[in-house]
Amino acid sequence: MDLWSISFVIENQFKNLFSEYVEDLEGYLSSSLFNNTKKNTKNVLPINIINNLGEFHQNEFWTLEVLVQKKPDNNLVEMKLNNLARQLSVNEYYTDDITWEKKINAKKVSIKKIIQKNWLNINRQSFPVINIERFYIYGSHIRKNYSVYKIPIKINASTAFGTGSHATTKCCMQAINYLSQRFSPKNILDYGCGTGILGIASKKVFKKSKVIFVDIDEDAVKLSKKNIELNHIKVNGVYLTNSFFETKYIKNNYYNLIFANILFMPLFKLAPVFKKIIKPNSFLILSGLLKQQIPYVINRYNNFGFIEEKKIISEEWGSVIMSIKY
Repeated sequence: MDLWSISFVIENQFKNLFSEYVEDLEGYLSSSLFNNTKKNTKNVLPINIINNLGEFHQNEFWTLEVLVQKKPDNNLVEMKLNNLARQLSVNEYYTDDITWEKKINAKKVSIKKIIQKNWLNINRQSFPVINIERFYIYGSHIRKNYSVYKIPIKINASTAFGTGSHATTKCCMQAINYLSQRFSPKNILDYGCGTGILGIASKKVFKKSKVIFVDIDEDAVKLSKKNIELNHIKVNGVYLTNSFFETKYIKNNYYNLIFANILFMPLFKLAPVFKKIIKPNSFLILSGLLKQQIPYVINRYNNFGFIEEKKIISEEWGSVIMSIKY
C-alpha cells in the first residue's frame, strides 16, 4: 500500500479545527501535530518558548502532517485547505513552489510519497553495542562478545524509552554502578521502567534484591516483561501505575533504592510519594533532567528530607543521586 504525506503549518489556535477538518480527505489514515522549528511561511517564524526550567510553554505554530493511502490531487488539497483558511481569515495555502513564491504571505503545502520501510528493523541494525562502565548493552541482532568482567544486558530497539543510547539512561547506569560499591539494597523500584533496562541492570548487579517495575504506559509494561524474560532474570512484579495496581508497588518505608528516569514535572510532583515509600538510609536516583533543571529538583527534594549525594552529567543531561537519613 502506497502512503502519501501532506504537511503544512497552522496557527496554534486553529490546530484542532484543521486536525478534524482534514479527516475528510480522500484516503485519510491519520494526522499528527509536530512542534514547528522551521520557517515554513515567508513572514512568520514559529516561536518555541522555554522557561528557565526547560519546560515547553507555548508553540505559536505547528506542522500538521496528514497521511493518506491515495495519491492526493494537489488542486483538491489546495481547495479544501483554503476553504477553511478563508473562513478563519488566515493566509491561504499553495502546493506548487511557483504560485507560492508569487503570493504574499502564502503558506506552502508539502506533498510527498512515503517510501515504505521496516523502520524498526532498520533501527535495530543501526543499534550498536553500548558499553557503559561495566555494562555491555546489545540487541538480538548482535552476536555478543564481551569479557567476563562485563554485565550483559540484551535490549532491542523499540518504541519505549531506554535502550542505553540516551544520555539520561547512561547517567542512571553510572549511578547504579556507583551505588553498587557502597551498599546492597534489598528492595528496588524502577519507576517509569520503559524497556526495563535499569531494573534489569540493578537485578544483575544486586542479585539478591527484589525488583519491582512500574510504568504509566501499557506497551512499556509489556516490553519490560519481554526484556526481563530475554535476560533470564526473576523479578517481583511489573505493573501499570494506576489505582488498581497501586497497592502492589506503593509500600510505606519499603524501598532501599528507587530510580526514576522520566521528566522534570513528574519528578517534581513525586517527591512526597518517594518520601513515603523509601526506607531510612536509602538512595534515590532521579534522571531525565536537563542540567539547568537539576538544582530545582535538588531543592524540591531537600524540602522532603533528601540530601544530594552525587550529580552525574552527560552532554546537556544529568542525573542526581539523593539519600535520606531519617
